[in-house]
Amino acid sequence: MTNKILFVDNDANTLDGYERHLRKQFQIDTAQSGEEGLDIIASKGPYAVVISDLSIPGMDGFQFLSRVKDIAPDCACIVLTGHANLQVSLKAVNEGYIFRFLTKPCKIHILAKAIFEGIGQHVRSSQLSAPMGNVSDARSVKKIMVVDDDLEILSLLSDAFKSHHGFEVLSAENGEVAVKLLNTIKIDVVIADKEMPKMNGLELLSYISQNHPEIPVIILTWCITPELDEEITNHGAFKYFEKPLDLNAMTETLFNELYSGPQSIIDGISIASCLRMIEMEEKTCTLKINSGNSMGFLYFLKGRLIAAETGKLKSEQAAYRIINWVEGAIEIENKCDKRKNEITQPLMHILMEAARITDNIDLQRKAREKSSLLQ
Repeated sequence: MTNKILFVDNDANTLDGYERHLRKQFQIDTAQSGEEGLDIIASKGPYAVVISDLSIPGMDGFQFLSRVKDIAPDCACIVLTGHANLQVSLKAVNEGYIFRFLTKPCKIHILAKAIFEGIGQHVRSSQLSAPMGNVSDARSVKKIMVVDDDLEILSLLSDAFKSHHGFEVLSAENGEVAVKLLNTIKIDVVIADKEMPKMNGLELLSYISQNHPEIPVIILTWCITPELDEEITNHGAFKYFEKPLDLNAMTETLFNELYSGPQSIIDGISIASCLRMIEMEEKTCTLKINSGNSMGFLYFLKGRLIAAETGKLKSEQAAYRIINWVEGAIEIENKCDKRKNEITQPLMHILMEAARITDNIDLQRKAREKSSLLQ
């Protein structure tokens, strides 16, 4: 049954309140400790969504939900906490087992919405984990294009990726052939050697960044230097690998990029604080921020804010607007579809300019109020 929900909280009154308000929409069970919750999952599961308070007896909410994911990987896990701690929030997002992070007090309609979304994620995860070949498998086959003038490398990568049912592999011997394929076939990811005749890997990467920015690119090279690392990143590649290739690491990277997991939401934390932490963590991610009727996107590549958009605003102007929203639910997706640096200023400059804009608006508002009183 897909609407089975488990709440874990040491406060019996809180559990009673959840059950009273949500029992018409969901089938709810409750537990007052992590151990009790695990016992209930073992005896009454599976559950579509498990919701835990951060502070519960015996083990904290993160430890409990980590064990839940071990025994029920398709379950959507939600954390509720009475205090918004950015460090633990990002820890949960980074470790990838928390579906939503909500702060108390949480309005019932917001909680219900998160549960419905969790049920949807549970259904999708169940389909994704179905045996390959099952007609209900929700994963579409992803097209990977390998571009290299070394036929041995082409053959090696093609054979390695074709062994995975989720990949379809195309090959091109140079960048010019790759461009023709890109303009006729939908490609999901490109793997290109840096050194090739006619059009090398960096030239191909530059072309893709300008004409197909939605396509992630992996660069292959025999030797990486700090200068080359910066050049590859500036051209828009999301990853590079040195030869001889680690096929297991490359395959894992492809799965993470192409079949990325659910987005994570942090609510009740200031946008500026979240951005500073992402910079410190050197995360590559996209932030989707909802504030009232407004929505904005901030794009981070290895901890650098490279693009922003909200409504008709782009780059720095969009970033200033988004950062100055007083309240916002921050949704984190662990990938960045932008490859070009549309924002040239460092994050600290962006934050300081956003603060200056807010101060000016406040001064103008106070001046208008004073003028109105004097009239």
